[in-house]
Amino acid sequence: MFPIFCGSGTQRVRWLSDVALHRYEHFNGAGSDPGLAKGMRFENGDLIDIEATVSNKLKSEEHVWVILNEDLALMEAERKREF
Repeated sequence: MFPIFCGSGTQRVRWLSDVALHRYEHFNGAGSDPGLAKGMRFENGDLIDIEATVSNKLKSEEHVWVILNEDLALMEAERKREF
């Protein structure tokens, strides 16, 4: 988990995903390339509009997750199991 201070939250959610990925790369070494964020989700799995403003979508201290390319395949497999 990487706590990220967003100040007044005027940035887009996409900015938050970029910062999280940058921190991930920093702490996991230069050879670690998670790729680009494909989205973000809340703890309950609901997707977040990455073009929305942070302060309009997130509460203070709320945990969110970056969705990577490999996560998309897992999410699709889970969705298929539900049907």
